[in-house]
Amino acid sequence: MNVVLQWLARQAIAFYLVALLGALTYVFMALAARRRRAAAQFSLEREIEQQKIVRAWLMAGLFLFLGLMVFAVTTYLVPTLPAVEATRVAPEAGLTPLPTHTPTPTQTITPTLATPVEAVPGDNTPTPEAAAPTATPTPTATPLPTAEPPNCPSPDVQIAAPAAGSTLSGANAPIEIRGTAQINAFAYYKFEVQFPESDAPNFIAQFNQPVENGVLGYWDLSNPENYPAGGPYRFRLVTVDIYGNTQSCVIPVYISHP
Repeated sequence: MNVVLQWLARQAIAFYLVALLGALTYVFMALAARRRRAAAQFSLEREIEQQKIVRAWLMAGLFLFLGLMVFAVTTYLVPTLPAVEATRVAPEAGLTPLPTHTPTPTQTITPTLATPVEAVPGDNTPTPEAAAPTATPTPTATPLPTAEPPNCPSPDVQIAAPAAGSTLSGANAPIEIRGTAQINAFAYYKFEVQFPESDAPNFIAQFNQPVENGVLGYWDLSNPENYPAGGPYRFRLVTVDIYGNTQSCVIPVYISHP
């Protein structure tokens, strides 16, 4: 109901114009019928014109009443409706980005060369040479890849399984997709997938019945030519309402083939 009232408020100007044009049209029709009644010579003609006058004024009143109703709804009712805000779902457990290890610099000790011993004339003892210092390489830590969290801002559009960041095997039966796709003014929902290094999603399947905490559908990964191993693939659940508005839930997954 809130969706209908908000849509009515957005279209208020159009309703005002329709109500005004309709009322003016029937007012002109009533005045024309009144002139014809005054010029009629027979009582039957006057009765017919009188009926037209009554119907015209009645329709003009209905159009004015429509405009007043739209004004009352948009002015007094719509501002009192509670605002609907989408609650962002926290990332699932196990998907917290791993901290990047910062290596601690290793202190390098610079050896001090001993003062050479002055050679004594006639002494054949060789003078020891100072050993050259060996440079110790500082290890460089390799940063670990961070897990990409799911992007599912609406609690009415959620993917419960598979988990975000999981690896799906193409050797298994079609992957079961579970979750929720139930919004106001529901029209349908669909599956899409965005390939790695791609910005455009590809359509998979469409479903016309809402689902709440159940099986949404299945995703066939058996053909490695369609879905090569690797990732991340971004699997998308998209819901569409009767007005064309969409809400989505996107999770990253990886695909493997035996």
